[in-house]
Amino acid sequence: MILQVALDLTDVEQAISIAEKAAHGGAHWLEVGTPLIKKEGMRAVELLKRRFPDRKIVADLKTMDTGALEVEMAARHGADVVSILGVADDKTILDAVDVARRYGIRVMVDLIGVKDKVKRAKELERMGVHYILVHTGIDEQVQGKTPLEDLEKVVKAVKVPVAVAGGLNLQTIPKVVELGATIIIVGGAITKAKDPGDITRKIIDIFWGEYMMTIRKAMRDITEHINSVADTIKLEQVRGFVDAMIGANKIFIYGAGRSGLVGKAFAMRLMHLDFNVYVVGETITPAFEPGDILIAISGSGETKSIVDAAQIARAEGGRVVSITSYANSTLGKLADVVVEIPGRTKEDVPTDYIARQMLTKYKWIAPMGTLFEDSTMILLDGVIALLMATFQKTEKDMRKKHATLE
Repeated sequence: MILQVALDLTDVEQAISIAEKAAHGGAHWLEVGTPLIKKEGMRAVELLKRRFPDRKIVADLKTMDTGALEVEMAARHGADVVSILGVADDKTILDAVDVARRYGIRVMVDLIGVKDKVKRAKELERMGVHYILVHTGIDEQVQGKTPLEDLEKVVKAVKVPVAVAGGLNLQTIPKVVELGATIIIVGGAITKAKDPGDITRKIIDIFWGEYMMTIRKAMRDITEHINSVADTIKLEQVRGFVDAMIGANKIFIYGAGRSGLVGKAFAMRLMHLDFNVYVVGETITPAFEPGDILIAISGSGETKSIVDAAQIARAEGGRVVSITSYANSTLGKLADVVVEIPGRTKEDVPTDYIARQMLTKYKWIAPMGTLFEDSTMILLDGVIALLMATFQKTEKDMRKKHATLE
C-alpha cells in the first residue's frame, strides 16, 4: 500500500510544515490539494517537489477540461501524478494520458460525482489511466456516505491500482486495506492532528502488518515451488549437464538480466573449484572453440541474445546446455542437453497481479521470472555441492581462490 497525504490547505508554508512531519513519519506521496493549488497555483507544486525530491508529488487538479494543457503545466512544475475528474469528457482524459506518457508521469482519475463508478472505471482502464480513485467528498461524508461499498466493487472490476479517499482514519483504514485499495489517501486525520508525524507512523504501522504478510507469503510460495522443482527435476538431465561440464575444455555461461546474475554466481563458484570458466560478454572472455560448452540460461528459451549465442556455439563445434522452463523452445531445440526448471516467466504474468498483489490472494506473488531464477540458483548451488564432493574440495580449498582485490 501507498500512503498519500492530502494537503488540503490554503497556506503553502503550513502545508510544507505538515508535509515535513508526515514525510518524517513515513508518508510515501504528498498531495498538493485542490484548495492549495487554487490559492497558490503551480508554485505550490514546485515548492513541494523542491522540498521533497524523494517523495511523489500529486497535483490534485481535478481537471475537467483541457487535460493536455493542465497535465503539462503540472509536469513542468514537478508533479509526478496528476488528478483528472472521471466525469470529464473522454478526450480530456485521453489527452491527459498522452501528455503524461510523454513527460513520464502518471494520471489518477477521480470518480467523485460519477454515478456508475464500476462502468466508468472499466472505461478509464481501457483508456490507459494509471490509477483510479474512489472518492467520497466532504459534502457526501456529511450525509453519512463512505467509499467502502464503491471501493469493493471497483477493485473487483478493474486491474489497475485503486486509490481511496474520504474521511479515512486509523479506525477505517484497516477496512479499506482489506477491500483491496492500493493507495490510501488521508487528509484531515493527519493534517488536523496535534501530531501529524505520530498519526502517520501509526498508519504506516498498519501497512507493515500487511507488508509482512505479503513478504512471508512470497517466501513460502517461492520455497514451496523450489521444493517441487527439487522433487521433479530429472536425473538424466542433471547428469548430462554435469558430465558436459566435467568433460569441457572451457565453460562459457550466458544469461540475460536476473538469469545473467544467477549465471555469474555459478561461474564464480566454478572458478573457486578450478574450472576454466568464463561469462559471455566480459572483456576477458576468449574465443569459443570445439570442446567448449555454453551454459545458456533463459526461462522462456526465446531470449534473442541467448539463442544467438547458442547458435554460434553449435556452429563452432561446441556443445550447448540450456537451462529453461520450456524444452521445446528455440533454445531448448538448439541444446545438446536441456535442464528443465518449471517456473513462471514473464509471459505468464497474470493481468491482475499489479492491482492486488499486496493482498496475498494470488498464488504467484513472485513477479515475472523470479521463480525460475530462484529455482535455477538453488539447483546450481546443489550442483556446486556435488562437484565439491566429487573433487573432494573443501570450503577452505575454495577460499584460496576467492577474490582478494575487493
